[in-house]
Amino acid sequence: MALAAYGGLVQSLHVLRIGPVQLETPLLLAPIAGYCDLAFRLLCRACGGVGLASTDLLNAHSILRGHPTALALAATNEHDRLLCMQLYGNGDDPLADAALWAADHGAAVVDINMGCPVDKVCKKNGGSLLLRDIDATTDLAERIVRAVAPRGIPVTAKVRLGWDAAHVVAPRLARQLEQVGIAAVTVHGRTTEQKFRGTVDLQGIAAVVEAVDTIPIIGNGDVRTPLDAVRMMERTGCAGVMIGRGALRTPWIFRTTAALLDGRPAPEPTRAEKIRLILRHLELMQVHGTERRAVLTLNSRISWYGRTMGHVKPLKEAIRLATSAAEMRRTLQEWLAGCEDPVVEDRVLV
Repeated sequence: MALAAYGGLVQSLHVLRIGPVQLETPLLLAPIAGYCDLAFRLLCRACGGVGLASTDLLNAHSILRGHPTALALAATNEHDRLLCMQLYGNGDDPLADAALWAADHGAAVVDINMGCPVDKVCKKNGGSLLLRDIDATTDLAERIVRAVAPRGIPVTAKVRLGWDAAHVVAPRLARQLEQVGIAAVTVHGRTTEQKFRGTVDLQGIAAVVEAVDTIPIIGNGDVRTPLDAVRMMERTGCAGVMIGRGALRTPWIFRTTAALLDGRPAPEPTRAEKIRLILRHLELMQVHGTERRAVLTLNSRISWYGRTMGHVKPLKEAIRLATSAAEMRRTLQEWLAGCEDPVVEDRVLV
């Protein structure tokens, strides 16, 4: 389907509902392990276009025990809405109790991680290992759904296509999850064995869309540009798109994608806008963390931002080598002062 013929579908996508929760856009920020902290979620939200954002992966035991690291990952505030908290574990873990905790601590949606291929998660028999026994996984999902149903909190699941190419189970699993009350399923279009190698299998995601009756299927994987999101929707029929690694380099991708889906211009931010965004990211990291963490984070992430900004090697090097937030701020403000980009009021990101 050509983009010009996409308008009718777009109208339905903008009323994407997950159970009783209606999203303003069909674009979701993924639970990116190690990156999706409160500061980054707020940055993406400030740019615009985020329908739902997720926390990092939360260990059920750690959350219930009040472990400081887990609580930091789950930290939220009134500006961090709508929020999904993603839990991982297995049938022997207190996932139902952790879901109740999430419902009491700001979650509008609770997600069960059934797709993480990282060894740290799989070794705890969580993540993608839940794809190895889908009947047991369905039973686990049903227990979680029942636990939070009285709170009106929908439960979703994030899956991969299967453990490997010989064991593609996502269509059958999604159908079973729908039957026990899971409100939506996000499908990363790769197997666990692939991890992040190769390219996303859009036909695999489409097969999951075909397998369910009423719940929305959300596509995930290889969405780096607004056109990637449109292509995924066109070719799979998915009701929404979850963006992960693509947002790390371009947090404004939700805004530009939402504009494209609405048939509005989706201009690339100017260099000045991007520098203001980096300054805002630095500020948010200091407010919601420590200066040391903020500096170390931007030391590494400046290379991602820089790749979108043309010839800015001196800027990247200065930020990469900076040892304080004040030094970073001074460098960014000097570069901002040298920008000749016009300020377009309806396009200012943050």
